[in-house]
Amino acid sequence: MKILVLSDIHGNLDALKTILERAPSWDELWILGDLVDYGPEPAEVIDFVKSLGPRHLLRGNHDHAAAYGVDCGCGEKTHDLSVYTRNNISVKMISREQVEWLRSLSLFERVVDKGLEAILVHGSPRNPLYDYMLPTLPPEDLRRMLTPPSLSTYGLKGMIAGLVVSGHTHIPMDLRVGNTRIVNPGSVGQPRDGDPRASCGLLDSETMEFRVIRLKYDVEKTLSKLKALITDKAVYQRLASILLTGRV
Repeated sequence: MKILVLSDIHGNLDALKTILERAPSWDELWILGDLVDYGPEPAEVIDFVKSLGPRHLLRGNHDHAAAYGVDCGCGEKTHDLSVYTRNNISVKMISREQVEWLRSLSLFERVVDKGLEAILVHGSPRNPLYDYMLPTLPPEDLRRMLTPPSLSTYGLKGMIAGLVVSGHTHIPMDLRVGNTRIVNPGSVGQPRDGDPRASCGLLDSETMEFRVIRLKYDVEKTLSKLKALITDKAVYQRLASILLTGRV
């Protein structure tokens, strides 16, 4: 079985549609959260994702912020951009029904299916919404993030072993920490690893191969939509720079 893994779409419908149109064939879809903020089409992304019927779909920190009116808890370098786009785009565009739908999404899922076992989170098992499991972190920091604080919540004991599939960092990753393998598909709508192309992952449940796939999309089309919505030129220029360079 081929599993298409997506995360951090961030209101970028053009990037999302490009991936669905051009990614290699897949049998099942997993989406790890952050459908809204930063991008120009949060409501359209929500509706499109719903129409896809993903097997697993999580709530990210930006989804949580838009749905509950709280801070996103994201990194300092992009925090003001998050606040601006959430207040001026996301919460103005998404409907009450979409807000309730975002609230209904899971924070953490366990997959046990046909020999495949995995933990799905947006951030980390320790903190599903806010932890950044970056590939540059020391192994001891990652080990702490792989240990859920409330074991009874998830029926787990100690540090998670096996496969953990996460997003949130906007940086693709495939590494091992002890007996745990962590994979991250990167960001569909806002890559930040120096490659501005839309990013996704393809997991083969039989061979356990995890491929990161990068696809070029019409970023100028996305920028024109953003420019029509953003009155603050400095905010627009910074968002445009991220989309054009893949760097914060």
